[in-house]
Amino acid sequence: MRHIYKSTKVIYDAHLKEYQVYYRNWFTWHFDSAYKYDENPAWTGNNANKDQAKERAINRAQAMLDTVEIWKQSNISYYV
Repeated sequence: MRHIYKSTKVIYDAHLKEYQVYYRNWFTWHFDSAYKYDENPAWTGNNANKDQAKERAINRAQAMLDTVEIWKQSNISYYV
């Protein structure tokens, strides 16, 4: 089994009010997902509060590190 993601990180963006999950592929970081939060508890939207959004982002980053490739096949044949 080969791990697909070697490194992940969670970035807090106060301006956009979200936690962003990134993974590293070789030398560059790539965006995976964002978890928005809302500071107004009376608003009944899909956004979570700040602690829930942080926890979801961290759980996503940890789950990405546990992602493994268990089987792979290719039909590529090289003509000589």
